[in-house]
Amino acid sequence: MKILQLLNRVPWPLKDGGAIAVYNTMKGLSGLNTQITVASLNTSKHFVANIPEELSSIAKWHTCYIDNKVKLTSAFINLFTNDSYNVSRFYSKEFEMMLQKILAENEFDVIVCESIYMAIYAKFIRKHSKAMLVLRQHNVESDIWKTLYSNESNPLKKWYYGLLTQRLEQYERSNLNIFDAIVPITEFDKKRFTEMGAIVPMFVSPVGLTLNNFKPVIIPDKIDKLYHLGSMEWLPNQEAMLWFLKNVWPEVSKLHSDLTFHLAGRGMPDSFSELQLPNLQVDGEVSDSKAYVSDKHIMIVPLFAGSGIRIKIIEAMAQGKVIVSTPLGAQGINGKSGQHFFIANDYQSFVDTITALVTQKGLAAKIGQQAHLYALEHFDNNKVSERLLTFYNTLISNK
Repeated sequence: MKILQLLNRVPWPLKDGGAIAVYNTMKGLSGLNTQITVASLNTSKHFVANIPEELSSIAKWHTCYIDNKVKLTSAFINLFTNDSYNVSRFYSKEFEMMLQKILAENEFDVIVCESIYMAIYAKFIRKHSKAMLVLRQHNVESDIWKTLYSNESNPLKKWYYGLLTQRLEQYERSNLNIFDAIVPITEFDKKRFTEMGAIVPMFVSPVGLTLNNFKPVIIPDKIDKLYHLGSMEWLPNQEAMLWFLKNVWPEVSKLHSDLTFHLAGRGMPDSFSELQLPNLQVDGEVSDSKAYVSDKHIMIVPLFAGSGIRIKIIEAMAQGKVIVSTPLGAQGINGKSGQHFFIANDYQSFVDTITALVTQKGLAAKIGQQAHLYALEHFDNNKVSERLLTFYNTLISNK
């Protein structure tokens, strides 16, 4: 099978969930008698000068530079249009010309737009290719902005978030059915796309990971370190950690003065280092995430915005860590609270759950072992990739 993937950024380095999800999908499919070609925007924010061997060995790459930073002038002009500024920042005439050349020189069975931001090229693709056109959607993007809008207190920012949300949701709704199929990451997202009017075939394909590289560590009875590791460039992560550190952590550290909280992730805002909180260590970006979490056993994920699935949770479970998360943070994992992880809905439940884990002997170790086994069973990349390829073959045979 010949597959063309359209990406809104080069998935490198493999330090955030989006990059890992895209890379693992390509890697899994490349081992299943497929030929993968990639047409990717190379954005100013995530610019990659040279495609590394890890990527070039599994796909043929074509990239096009785009400066898609948020600019005051273009954002202001956009106010007087009906276009989604979130999406329009990913349009490039140069990329379209590159794409036209690729489609003229190759025939593909399946063309995958990774994220709704690449749907801006879907109609152009229809003019130049007869391939099955698939939307691989990692999140319901407008739902993320809807939550950010709800949580914003600044009147001007709230108004602008509302406008961005409205236009993005309208764009998502109007573009779902121009595809032959949609591949969401979670059942929750599939349900949301149905509610938004999607009538094309949908197949839920979670993020697959190479989990045999993750060895579980037995959690000791004495736990002294909690942590959060995730991309801190992402607004929902920033808001989640601010809420936890200002509302939950002071009480936890008062009850358990021997605990420390470690916060790490790419793009850490300076404001976190300026927080004057007890036993808080802000580490910023780390070069080796496995080494970083090796002596930490409880991962805190207090997300209140977003959709899709948290890859760092799956990785942590595979390592035998205990996850304490909001329902939204654990979305798509589909395990059981109290058996594979813990769900905390509010301030008090976070405090109570953390207290139980650090005081009840053997509880954390038991949950960590069960989390490891669950991750291996449900998120192995080989199994996930085989099921996805079967779906693509079904689409082609039913064409």
